[in-house]
Amino acid sequence: MSVSVRELSSLALALPERSRAMLADLFLDSLDDGAPESYETAWLELAKQRDAQLTGGSAKSKSHGEVMAAAREAVRCAR
Repeated sequence: MSVSVRELSSLALALPERSRAMLADLFLDSLDDGAPESYETAWLELAKQRDAQLTGGSAKSKSHGEVMAAAREAVRCAR
């Protein structure tokens, strides 16, 4: 059975979010055997860097409410 990329995409996008995430993870794993470890390392380094920025005062955090208000405003303006 042969399925086109368009058909497969439509089927995949109709899946629940958790299933799409699992499928995305499988696809990423299939691209490069070493990629998942390098992704994890990169995210860990970024998290350490951001933590140092917050702790050192060179970056400021925002509350959940502030982030959500900004996101709602961005969506409203984009319409």
